[in-house]
Amino acid sequence: MSASHGTQFPPRLHNDLYPFIYPKKFQASLQDKVTIITGSAGTIGKALAECFAVAGAKLVLVYNRTRPPPEFEERCRSLGARGVTLVQCNVADLQGCKSLVQKTLEAEGKVDILVNNAGANSLGPMHSQDPEQFIHEFQVNFHGPYALMRLVLPVFREQRSGCVLNIASRAGTVDIPYSTSYCSSKAALINLTGCTQKEIDIDGLDDIHLYALHPGGVKSEMTTKKYSDESLQSLPEHAATRFKGWLDIYTDSPYLNGMTCVALANGVARDILKGKYFDVGHDLEDVIAQSEAIKSDPELYSLHTTFPCGLSNLNPMERPKDEPFDFPGF
Repeated sequence: MSASHGTQFPPRLHNDLYPFIYPKKFQASLQDKVTIITGSAGTIGKALAECFAVAGAKLVLVYNRTRPPPEFEERCRSLGARGVTLVQCNVADLQGCKSLVQKTLEAEGKVDILVNNAGANSLGPMHSQDPEQFIHEFQVNFHGPYALMRLVLPVFREQRSGCVLNIASRAGTVDIPYSTSYCSSKAALINLTGCTQKEIDIDGLDDIHLYALHPGGVKSEMTTKKYSDESLQSLPEHAATRFKGWLDIYTDSPYLNGMTCVALANGVARDILKGKYFDVGHDLEDVIAQSEAIKSDPELYSLHTTFPCGLSNLNPMERPKDEPFDFPGF
């Protein structure tokens, strides 16, 4: 029996759409909401665009090198998008981020939703990775979202509403060898989300809500390239074998992430999940049913450290008053 029927965690798991987030339920629910989606040319980005199109949003679809084809723009319009604008922007470039937001504000007069989806991910030993590549991945995965958040938050504050959806990763919560740049940048993105939300909450801006999301295991161009035979050949032979077959576990639909984002942008779990890290594979209805348990435990859906013997990292026990030691008092 699920949490929605009165039992405790864990919630049901999904790898595709389920009734609580079916598109029909959210049709036109974000009518005319100006929505910036970065990385819109990729598998996850296209699904995000289609899902927000169903919700009636005005889409600002951001791409770097590959422009989405005209037929994709038409598909978004046919699904219900109130407008579709394509903008080229390298989110690793701070000036490019500034230009993107300025163009959007000049054209639309506002921004309602920001989806930081663009990502970079490579495989290789940290000690031999090109430092420029490491820095580039941080720029795409962390600096870009930071810059765009910093640019839209004053707009959100002025209009006293807005939503940021940071597409992070489970990789930001675990230690994965040969994925150091990706794991570290996604962990930083998750923490950026939580810290920023706390600042917003202190100011009493209840209608501004941020989320960090694991979009599921989606077989995208990025993951396919990362775990390709050619990529694995760059690893020591004894290490490469552990990643053989990893692509087989990437079976989640990109629409699962897309419609979860639409639901969150609508505020369905704002009171309990804002500022939190959420895995889109968890049944959202079940999670909402556990709102009191989540509110009572601030470590749920957040990055945290645990210690043995009941030691808390979140609320450290009062330090003892040891006798002062006169260094180097041998």
